[in-house]
Amino acid sequence: MTALVVRANARSLPLPNESVDLICTSPPYFGLRDYRDDGASLKGQIGAEPTPAEYVASLLECTREWMRVLKPEGS
Repeated sequence: MTALVVRANARSLPLPNESVDLICTSPPYFGLRDYRDDGASLKGQIGAEPTPAEYVASLLECTREWMRVLKPEGS
């Protein structure tokens, strides 16, 4: 068994359709966190949207992508 850790945009994963056995995620709360890299805020981070509606839209966009890569028997 091989484990693969992918660091990528959750909205556009570099993986084939139905290729993942397990997706485990913990998205940040709306407006609560500011993830940084070398002192600068990460551009496009989930939770930093201007409105709660845009935050929910981002979560749905990610979920659609996760469902695309998840195997039918996956979790």
